[in-house]
This record gives sequence, C-alpha cells and structure tokens, in this order.
Amino acid sequence: MSGKQTFPETPGWVFEVEEVSAGVYRVRGLQEGGRSVESTGTDLQSLLDECRRYAQRMPSDGNG
Repeated sequence: MSGKQTFPETPGWVFEVEEVSAGVYRVRGLQEGGRSVESTGTDLQSLLDECRRYAQRMPSDGNG
C-alpha cells in the first residue's frame, strides 16, 4: 500500500504511506499549516492509526 489518504476526523491533513524497505513502512501526515507527524515500522495499520491520533491532538490553527 502506498499513496496519499485523507480521513474525516483529521481535516486539513494528508497521510502519505511509503514502503521504504521490504515490509517496512513510513507513514507521514502533513497538515496544510505545515505541521507534520511521522512513524516508521512494520505494522502499517498501527502506524497509520498512530499518526492519525497524533494529528487529532494537534491544534488546527497552527499556533499551538
């Protein structure tokens, strides 16, 4: 699985999934305001869930 994804619970965020090595994934979340979250490991769904949780905790205005 690779490419970009968005989710309704994280408006303004785009999550990029990349397989960086055989069975090793990097998930990077990028917010329109310039913030980012990133996680790397072997369990793609856990990485995506973790980045989504981090993104939900960040203030949406970019000032926090």
